Amino acid sequence: MKSHEPLQEIPFDLVIDILTRLPPKSLMRFKSVSKLWSSLICSKYFSNSFRKVQSPRPRLFMWLGINNKNVLLSSSSSPDLDVSTMSSLVVDQDLTIPTMEGYSVSQVFHGLMCFTSGQSAQIYNTTTRQLVVLPGIEESNILAENEKSKRTMYCIGHDSVRDEYKVFCTVSKRGERVGNLVTWVSEHWVLPLGADVSSRWRNIPSSCPPHRPLAQYNKININGRMLYYLARAHLSKCVLVSFNMISEEISVPQLPEDLPFWPRLPILIQIVEWGGRVAFLDCPDFEDEGDGFENEGVMKVWVMEDAERNLWSSKALVLPFYQMNILNMPGVGNLSLMPRGTTREGEVILVPQIIRYSKRTLNMTIDPHETTDFFVFLYNIQKNHMRKVEITKSSTRYETTKWDVIGLDDVENLMYL
Repeated sequence: MKSHEPLQEIPFDLVIDILTRLPPKSLMRFKSVSKLWSSLICSKYFSNSFRKVQSPRPRLFMWLGINNKNVLLSSSSSPDLDVSTMSSLVVDQDLTIPTMEGYSVSQVFHGLMCFTSGQSAQIYNTTTRQLVVLPGIEESNILAENEKSKRTMYCIGHDSVRDEYKVFCTVSKRGERVGNLVTWVSEHWVLPLGADVSSRWRNIPSSCPPHRPLAQYNKININGRMLYYLARAHLSKCVLVSFNMISEEISVPQLPEDLPFWPRLPILIQIVEWGGRVAFLDCPDFEDEGDGFENEGVMKVWVMEDAERNLWSSKALVLPFYQMNILNMPGVGNLSLMPRGTTREGEVILVPQIIRYSKRTLNMTIDPHETTDFFVFLYNIQKNHMRKVEITKSSTRYETTKWDVIGLDDVENLMYL
């Protein structure tokens, strides 16, 4: 006779260990197994354990404009390829959802993406595909006014002490004119992310000068803790603003004295991360006159060496002549390279754009450029070396007149918003 001994129950700790090694798609299905499993997979403890075990491939997120509609794509490299030497990425996910129509993407951080449209903002988990609409800032005096000049900027960060994700928001409007100078009025708010539906925006008092953030991409997040962004204190003065996600303190570090913000357009100088430090990269336009680029490939970088003492270093870099050929885009006269984040290997992601500047209005426009070929440049400041990475597509053919890269991310986040 066969023995019918009852099967021993698998220890729950072992179940957790097994689940943390599964892909996110499987975990999303397993949430329906039981209330216990659903509660476990959505918990902060499991999300943190999952991130420690998993080693996801870096993903590049692209924003395409097709027939007046936005398409959100992500691409990754093959598992066996080294990111520091890869030459191509493959589009393998279409993350477009109907509710993002009319919104633009301002940031991707730890698997969380921020969509903004005027005063409204949404947070999208690129792993779980969960999307939440952030509550309005009801106590804001600026947003309550019928003022056309008001503007909001949203950023995601992480408070490692409380193990809490936060959204930082700066609200600004045009202030009174002082002589020939236009000034700004600004407010600062913080909202913790998570399952607590009672969370409200908290006002952050600040003694820093009122300011208006510049372009949405001119900001960086270092280690999740420190947020840096460029802003105008008035039309003829740019300032660097920092926000500490842990202490929730706002400060204005001193900028390098030789940083050429004015009278040049501030969009020409881009803020980037380099080696865990804030840096600025002056990446000039390249003009193709038919027999090669007119610009000699001279770039300049400023690096904050000591944040407390506001010590900066700077150096000029000349791109080797043999590398100038990789910048060639047939049919494009002027080429601008716009930073869109930094890889873990310290390479700055540069996206080719056809950009026009108006010195009269200080506005920037991106010219239409119909293309089906996408690529980015990865620039190693330390080695002064640039390489081209092609973004290949599957069977779907994307023809777009406007495209951009949101950034690179290598975190799969199971956090329940």
